[in-house]
Amino acid sequence: MKVAILNYTGAVSSSVIGPYDILTKIKMIRQIFGILNNKVNFDVDIVDSFKMTKHSSGLIAGNKTIRDKGKYDLVIIPAMNFEYVEKVLKDEKKIIEWIQRQYKAGSEVASVCMGTFLLAATGILDGKRATTHWMGVPLFRKLYPLVKLEDDKVIIDEGRIYSCGAAFSFTSLMIYLVEKFCGRELALAASKVLMIQIHDSGQNSFAIFDLQRSHSDKDIRRIQDFIEQHYCDELYVNRLAEKFNISNRTLIRRFSEATGNTPLEYIQRVRVEAAKRLLEKGKERIEQVCIKTGYEDFNFFRKIFRRHTGLSPQEYRRRYAYMFNESVLS
Repeated sequence: MKVAILNYTGAVSSSVIGPYDILTKIKMIRQIFGILNNKVNFDVDIVDSFKMTKHSSGLIAGNKTIRDKGKYDLVIIPAMNFEYVEKVLKDEKKIIEWIQRQYKAGSEVASVCMGTFLLAATGILDGKRATTHWMGVPLFRKLYPLVKLEDDKVIIDEGRIYSCGAAFSFTSLMIYLVEKFCGRELALAASKVLMIQIHDSGQNSFAIFDLQRSHSDKDIRRIQDFIEQHYCDELYVNRLAEKFNISNRTLIRRFSEATGNTPLEYIQRVRVEAAKRLLEKGKERIEQVCIKTGYEDFNFFRKIFRRHTGLSPQEYRRRYAYMFNESVLS
């Protein structure tokens, strides 16, 4: 399977070399474990843009350029530093066109972190789901309103198009792609050898929730404080509006403008964050967690929890109570 890892100005070096190292080790891992049921191997090129690429952490030279002829089965777009996003979109038109041509010729395309901006610039994401790093969400929504951004996900699979969240989530994405193209057995073997956890939950397991406080609306901040202090109580938007002497409509509008969530969505997120902390401790029964986070209907709690994390409460507990309370490698 021919793979191209793009190399462009502003790309994160580890996001170029990391996928290369993982994918080129798959053949060796297959041989060590004697996995012969699927013989797909990865023939990987690092493909430069026209100019030699300079990075903050040094210089990476690819073995191909986008001028070279050839079709790839999979194109990987590495992460870029956030401060480079607009410059990259302006300067790397040739890469954008090259990705379009590869996709039209049948290639699958995967983006890492802020690399999703380059993927979206091709237009092939319009009407489709994608994810990116939570720091880039406001700019992404502004630039690409036709893309269905799901920033709470770590990995999104849209058939021939893949995207993942933060820069170092490329490790999970590579294991995901190994499983997709080579099978579960080899993916598990690779995760053990490379010590990469197979990961299919959302960024909300890791997101900095305080980001939604970086606004200047003091009234909304007071309402956020109240929600975070009383999430286990019955909370209704109309009661919040009444308590803080604001109309329902104005509350919803100002809250959404300030935080990016409606009041109801924010309540749900706060409750889910609280539930995650309780589940990580591993001491409460899940029904107790449900009640302690303001939900009376367990099925509804489970639905909301899965919506925001990508995992059921039971799955989350199995994964993260284990991770936080015992050695991951035991």
